[in-house]
Amino acid sequence: MGTPGPRERLLDATITSLRRDGVEGTGIAGVLAASGTARQSIYQHFPGGKAELVAAAVRRAGDFIARRGATEPHAHVDDRIDWWIGQLRRHDFALGCPVAAGALAGADSPDVVTAAAEVFARWAAQFGAHLVEAGADPERSAALGRFLVSSLEGAIMTARALRSVQPLEDLRPVLHRLIDDLLPH
Repeated sequence: MGTPGPRERLLDATITSLRRDGVEGTGIAGVLAASGTARQSIYQHFPGGKAELVAAAVRRAGDFIARRGATEPHAHVDDRIDWWIGQLRRHDFALGCPVAAGALAGADSPDVVTAAAEVFARWAAQFGAHLVEAGADPERSAALGRFLVSSLEGAIMTARALRSVQPLEDLRPVLHRLIDDLLPH
């Protein structure tokens, strides 16, 4: 595959910064230093500056996470929860979800918030589609897809604050019961 180019290195460094410091704490100088790229690379690849870079990083992170996990609903939930538990433990609870960071960007970064909303909607629709494929009602599946995203993001933030994976472990059986309620018996 080769060495990542400057664009990919900028995006990856931005994702890490978003996970650690949020949108406000993500600065161009830090991203440049972490990525090992020259300043002109930002404007060559992201002419809109920081806002365009951060929105692209949120979408890239969203794509990465969307590719994770099984299609069977129970296994999908377990895969997502297990992955986040591993991430939180590996990084000593210092790194959260870059998409959630984008969602919290506020009115000064509408393109970033829009990117986060698009990712959350895609994740919800993806899980809803897995439920429908397993035989669940489409409308109820869409609602559970939205709930999965909301509850998982809340559990990640709570786990970071408490420095405990227990909120994610608590969420697992609840989501499994909700899935069971939707699937045909």
